[in-house]
Amino acid sequence: MPYYCHLDSMEDLDHTNLQLYSLKQAAKCWNDLVNSVELVSDEQVDHFKEKLVFILNCFGLSLSQLLGQNCPSPERDKMANSGELLADIFNRTNVDRMTRRRLNSTFRDFLSYYGAIRHFGRNRDEANYRTVDQLTLVELNRFRRMTIEIWDVVIGMYRQDKENDIDIFESVADVVRFRDIAEQIARDNG
Repeated sequence: MPYYCHLDSMEDLDHTNLQLYSLKQAAKCWNDLVNSVELVSDEQVDHFKEKLVFILNCFGLSLSQLLGQNCPSPERDKMANSGELLADIFNRTNVDRMTRRRLNSTFRDFLSYYGAIRHFGRNRDEANYRTVDQLTLVELNRFRRMTIEIWDVVIGMYRQDKENDIDIFESVADVVRFRDIAEQIARDNG
């Protein structure tokens, strides 16, 4: 696989990095939300829940693209689900057992929210609505950290292949900047 990604498609219109663009949109909205919550309580932020859901959706879009678009499976017509793709990536990397367990557990929690927001139409028992109602800034922050960590694992895996042209950086968080939420905000929202 001779090409992985460029950090931006501005220079070369033949290549795009949709998964990174989705992550950048999540960061932009996250940073705006953190700024707003620092000024007023989350109850006073206009469309607070919608903003949480939109950011989570951007994380999901970014991760599903990252795990799926960059995981070649020429013998299959249909791509495996995101959980299976993540497990496959972990099997191809040297992620320690505890980190793997933690990331898998957080990813399963994430997928329950992501599934609920993607299937938000009328449903029999309103389970999707209850799931979305449980989404908080603190929970979204946990998914933000997980998303960055999974990105770093995937980039590290592809960096092992000399054919891939990947810019040098320690973490995707060096390229896509997310503001940390203040401890006070986490306590107030936790």
